[in-house]
Amino acid sequence: MEEYDIVSEELRSEIEEKIKTILVDELGVSSAVLAGINTNTALLGRGVGLDSIETTVLVLGIEEAFEVTVPDSDLTTALFKTMGTLIEYVLAKITEQAGWREEQAAEKHTAKNAKHD
Repeated sequence: MEEYDIVSEELRSEIEEKIKTILVDELGVSSAVLAGINTNTALLGRGVGLDSIETTVLVLGIEEAFEVTVPDSDLTTALFKTMGTLIEYVLAKITEQAGWREEQAAEKHTAKNAKHD
């Protein structure tokens, strides 16, 4: 297994744990329901049973916990299909955000050096 795969799996586990914490702390999901959650568990309907207001609270918690922005256009039932789809989405957002931050830092560094030349 490559180092990237190991890091990626560790990050997925961290994301899952933070999402579970949000489910418990912000939405009051019971420990019995939480114990049965895995990446294939549906977040809507028969799975965790979140409604539209609860998904909004979950998204706000995710935005705060992971310092990402979830645009309204991404708030679809497909996003909440399973815990796994949500984890993958958050992983993509974190990666995207990290790339953007690195790009911004590089631009600032380049601009700063250009002023000193």
